[in-house]
Amino acid sequence: MRIDWNKWSKGLCLVSVMWAAGMAQADDIVVTDGLWKVTYMESEKAFRIDMLDEGGAVRKCVVDHSASAAHYDNAGGTAREVTTASFATAGQSVADVDDAFGAGKCYTFTFTDPDNGDEVTMRQRFYIYPGLDYMLTDLALIGDAAIRSNYLAPVSVGGSYVLFASNDNNRMLKVPYDNDAFGRYNKYKMSGDFLSYEVSALYEGESREGLILGSVTHDLWKSAVSASLSKGGTVNSLQVFSGVSTSDTRDLIPHGKVKGPEVVSARMFVGYFDDWRTGMETFADANNLVAPRTESWTHGTPFGWQSWGVLAEKNSYEADVEIADYYAEVLMPGGFCNDQGKVVFSLDAGDNMNDTQHLNFILQGKARNQLVGCYNTPFSMWCGEKPNWDDVVGTAEDGTQWKRRDVVLKANGEPIWLDGAYCVDPTHPYMKKATADFIKWQAGTIGFKYMKMDFLNCGMVQADSYYNPDVTTAVAAYNEGMAFIREELDKYGVFAAFSIAPLFPYQYANSRRVACDTWGSIGHSEYCMNAISAGWWTDRLFQYNDPDHLVLVGTGDQLNNTEGENRARFTTGAVTGMLLVADNFS
Repeated sequence: MRIDWNKWSKGLCLVSVMWAAGMAQADDIVVTDGLWKVTYMESEKAFRIDMLDEGGAVRKCVVDHSASAAHYDNAGGTAREVTTASFATAGQSVADVDDAFGAGKCYTFTFTDPDNGDEVTMRQRFYIYPGLDYMLTDLALIGDAAIRSNYLAPVSVGGSYVLFASNDNNRMLKVPYDNDAFGRYNKYKMSGDFLSYEVSALYEGESREGLILGSVTHDLWKSAVSASLSKGGTVNSLQVFSGVSTSDTRDLIPHGKVKGPEVVSARMFVGYFDDWRTGMETFADANNLVAPRTESWTHGTPFGWQSWGVLAEKNSYEADVEIADYYAEVLMPGGFCNDQGKVVFSLDAGDNMNDTQHLNFILQGKARNQLVGCYNTPFSMWCGEKPNWDDVVGTAEDGTQWKRRDVVLKANGEPIWLDGAYCVDPTHPYMKKATADFIKWQAGTIGFKYMKMDFLNCGMVQADSYYNPDVTTAVAAYNEGMAFIREELDKYGVFAAFSIAPLFPYQYANSRRVACDTWGSIGHSEYCMNAISAGWWTDRLFQYNDPDHLVLVGTGDQLNNTEGENRARFTTGAVTGMLLVADNFS
C-alpha cells in the first residue's frame, strides 16, 4: 500500500475544532493522547514532546524548545526564514485518521499572522496512534502558488535540555546517505556536532533506551537529523529536517525548491523505545507501511558467483563456462547453492561476451539450476571527461534527436560528473527508452534473470532543472526514473541488485549492497560489518542485504589474504544475507 499523504490529509474527517482563543493570554495548548503529550508553550512559542507511561505520568521529555522552522521565497523574491515564533496567533484542531498505521488522531497546529497579511501560514501536524511507541509529524507552508521552499524542519530545538544523564557510553547513530566513497555508519559519543541522513538514534549506552528520529516518506526530499550535543546527554540543538544538501549526498548545489501553494516536509518519525535497536527496526517497518519493499523474487536467496571480484575486465566466455561447470560438478552437489538448489552467475561490466555467447551460457545454465545476471548503469553516461556534447545519443519515435548535452544533469549550468561518468537525467525520455530497450533485449530476448544496477546515485544528484518541468528535486527525479525501470524489470521477472545506491528510497530494489567495493582483506570485512552492526535493520527495507562479492584469493593488495581473513569474509556474507563468491574457478 502506498499512501498519498496530500490526498489523504485533505480527506480527513474533522470531528472537533479547538481554537486557542486565549493565546493572547499566554495560554499553552496541550494535547494528551495515549503515550504522548504535545505542548505548545506560548511563552517560548515552541513545542515540547513528552512520552508518558501507561499511568499518564511523564516518562521522558524527548523534544523540548522546538520552534519548527522553514525557509521560503516567492519565485525568486526575498528569501525568508520563519519559525513558530514568527507568527502572532496559534490554533489547534483535531481529526480522526484511519490509515496504514492504524486508527488514530491527527492534531493540527496552525500559525497565522493577520497583521502581516497572512503571506504564509505554517501548519504542523502530529499523528498519534494508540499503543505505538512513536508518533509522526510534518510541517507545511501554505501560501500562493509562487512560494517555494527547500528547508522545512518539523523539529528544530534551539534551547538546551537534558535527554540522558551524562555518560560517556551515550551515543548518536550516524547513517550514511549512500554506500559510495566508503561511507560509514558511526556511533558517536554524545559530544559535538553531528549529521545523520534520513534517520538517527540518540541512545543511553547503559540501558539502551533511545530516541529515534527520521523520515518515513521519500518522494520529494532528502532529509537529515542534525544535532549539537554536550556533556554526554545534553541536547543543545536538534533539527529533523527536509532539504539537506552536502558532499555526502553527492550534491554540488542546494536542495531543489518545492513549489506552492502548499509545501510539506517529509513525514517524520519521533519514537522513544526501551531498546533503540527495537526502535530502528520499528522505524524500518514504519517505512514499509508507506512504501512496501519489493518482494518480487521467487527463486530463493541469491547464491553463486560474481565476475567482477577477480576476473573483472579479463572475464571471458570460456572462463565462465569452466566456472559454471565447476559449480555444477563440485560446488552445487556439495551444497553450495540456495534452498531451491539454484545459483546465480552475475556477469559484470566488461564480461567480453557477445549476445550469442550470452544466450548459449544462459541456455546451458537452465538445465543446471543456474540463473545468469547482467550489468547496467542507467543513470551514467560513460564518454570520458571531454566528450563532444553535440553527439547524438538517441532518437525519439517522432524523429527528435537527443544530444549528449540534452540528457545530462547540470549544476550551475555545467554537466555533473560523478564516479567517472556524467549523470543522466532520470526523467528524460532518452533514459527511459534506452533502459526499456536494454531490459527488453537482455531479459526478454537473451533471458537474463538478474541485473546488477550500478552507480544509481548518479540519478540522485540535485540539478538546476529536469526534463520533466514538474520535477524540482533530485529525489522526485530519482523516483520517476526508478519507478519506470522497476515496471520494465517486472515485465520479465528480473531481480534488481543495487550496487552503489542511496539507502532511501528503497522500494525499487530486491537487494542493495550494505557496503560497496568490499573485497577480502580483514579491513574490507570490518567495513562490511560496520554496515551490518549499525544497519542490520535495513534487511526490513530490502528483500536481501548484499555483502558485495566475496573474494578469497584476489589481485593486488588482496593477493595474500590469509585463511583467517577468508573465514572472516565468508562470515560477513553469511550474516548479511547473500553469498556471491568472486574468485577465479576457471
